[in-house]
Amino acid sequence: MQAPIDTQFYCPRLPISIVALPNDFEARAMREMLEMYFNCVVTVHWIGTPTDFLKVLGQGESAPRYLIIAGHGDAEKGYYLGKYIPEIDTSMLRDEHMSAEAIAPAVNLPGCTVVTTSCGGGAEAMGKAFVHNGKIGAYIGCRGYPDGTDMPVFLVNFFFYVLRKNLSDREAWLKAMRVVDNPAIYQISFYHADGTVEHYDPDGS
Repeated sequence: MQAPIDTQFYCPRLPISIVALPNDFEARAMREMLEMYFNCVVTVHWIGTPTDFLKVLGQGESAPRYLIIAGHGDAEKGYYLGKYIPEIDTSMLRDEHMSAEAIAPAVNLPGCTVVTTSCGGGAEAMGKAFVHNGKIGAYIGCRGYPDGTDMPVFLVNFFFYVLRKNLSDREAWLKAMRVVDNPAIYQISFYHADGTVEHYDPDGS
């Protein structure tokens, strides 16, 4: 991973990327939060086609330290991309969704932690698609279908513990999970780069 110039400032600013899939409102809200409260440098990838999404997931050494996928999805179908005109290549989509099978070959995000707000984004198949080749730092997502306000609350707390308390991603994940008192949010899993996965246990972890 390259060291962006912003990280070398007197007051370093951490570059974070957001993928809007298509989720304009959520992406804009998260950008404001990260820039205003955590002094981050945020790039939003306004995805126009399915191929654009795959390019972001396969950017290699240009990958940011954190990549947030803001979108909708389904635990069985994958990420929702929507409809396109006939001229756009949609061969990697099934029923307007991009599956784990289509994503797995593209992932190349060394050292990057990916956090998804999508429903079902943390399903086992999708989690393994991101970490199967070890070309990623970690993948965090919810296996179920949380309330729309739960994931933003989780993200605020996750980045608070990472950027303000200097905790590791795993420690921040555990801390942030304890903030939202909703059983659905407890389904956020942490997929490690080595392929192992941790499921949060509110009574044990």
